[in-house]
Amino acid sequence: MSVDVTVENMLLKRKLAFYEQVLKEKEKDALTNVFSRQKFFDETRKMLDSNPDKQFVFMRIDIDRFQLINSFFGLEEGDKLLQYLAFKLKQFSLVFHNNIIGRIDGDIFAMCYQLNGNVEVLSAMLAQSIDSFTSGYRSDYELSISAGIYIVEQNSMALEEIYSKSILAAKKCKQTAYGPSFAFYDKSLSDAVIKNQRITNEMHIALSEKQFEVVLQPKCDLASGALIGAEALVRWNHPNDGFISPADFIPVFEKNGFIYRLDEYVWTAACSYIRSWLDKGKFVAPISVNVSRYDLRNPALPDKFKGLLKQYDIPIQYLHLEITESAYAEDSAYIVKAVQRLKDAGLHIEMDDFGTAYSSLNMLNEMPIDTLKLDMKFVQGTEKAHGKDILLSFIIKLAHALNFSVIAEGIETAEQAEHLLSLGCTAGQGYYFSKPISKKEFDIFASKKAVKAVS
Repeated sequence: MSVDVTVENMLLKRKLAFYEQVLKEKEKDALTNVFSRQKFFDETRKMLDSNPDKQFVFMRIDIDRFQLINSFFGLEEGDKLLQYLAFKLKQFSLVFHNNIIGRIDGDIFAMCYQLNGNVEVLSAMLAQSIDSFTSGYRSDYELSISAGIYIVEQNSMALEEIYSKSILAAKKCKQTAYGPSFAFYDKSLSDAVIKNQRITNEMHIALSEKQFEVVLQPKCDLASGALIGAEALVRWNHPNDGFISPADFIPVFEKNGFIYRLDEYVWTAACSYIRSWLDKGKFVAPISVNVSRYDLRNPALPDKFKGLLKQYDIPIQYLHLEITESAYAEDSAYIVKAVQRLKDAGLHIEMDDFGTAYSSLNMLNEMPIDTLKLDMKFVQGTEKAHGKDILLSFIIKLAHALNFSVIAEGIETAEQAEHLLSLGCTAGQGYYFSKPISKKEFDIFASKKAVKAVS
């Protein structure tokens, strides 16, 4: 063999060894030493196919608010936390005969393992392991994870489908601020995704075809029953599915950004209603419209309302804006400034849903409002709760001292109306007076009621 051939063979062997090393490195995540994404899915596929008679669990895990940990404590600390999670997953895997662990991306890990025992046993093991993970690291910041778990129904299922179902389960953990650390997939999660996607697919057509109806719920004086205003609400009358609850479509629109277009649709309808009453010269009830925290992110919002008032030639006192109390909790400093711009434009501001978990007296001091609306849960049952009476009376007196008017929502009985009146609240809305009704029905309702003038 010539020297040239020997050298060539040696170079080829070195190249082969180099490529084998590169391939090996690609199979493992360099930071955590668990399988990389593609290798994890490849090995999981092999494991499921090789054990058709065994039951497996697929688990998707991520660290809650991981980006904040990176921001506050640095990338090096974030890397250490990822290594710690990988270590705890390896510990957890020791009790399972067949198991695969991988790092999917960033702080997202996945694990597939053979089910030992039943779901109850698995739940107990998960709870213990998660507690060990969250309590065994550092004590100077709160650590939590979300684990979405799917009990694989058929080992032949596509891994994309298996992984997607674990993602849905993980999202279930994040629906509340202090939700559970792990959740199992169930069919209702997929049904919800399908329903939400259908809502998204049809929202533009629904708006163009005016499937959304703007209804009005009267606001009345508690002492006389006189009409003092109305709240504009939206209903979706689908041509095939009938009534779709706002509880189903509003959260979807808030997530995909369509809420602004829908709100604008409601604002425009409210202005057209007011214009029709002014033209008739019989009665004019101010209408309050909802302004979401997403709307408040629009710096041109005051100009939008000024434009609508000018377009429909409406005196400004007939259009009120309702800002939900929960909007304040998200970014209080920004929300206060945004509401102040609306207030400076001369618009009447109502704080909606006061009395929920976000309530604070400091909010009343900071928010530039004209009217305080007491949440329906705060109102219902007041005739039987002495402690609630004291709190309600205090809030009503405080609001009056701050020159706020007060409206109680959710009044369902005469006893509630009388009781609220005795506590100093003079206005309210709810099914005791009327459910939300169409513009035509509202006109009939108003024709039978005394109308209290707007100053």
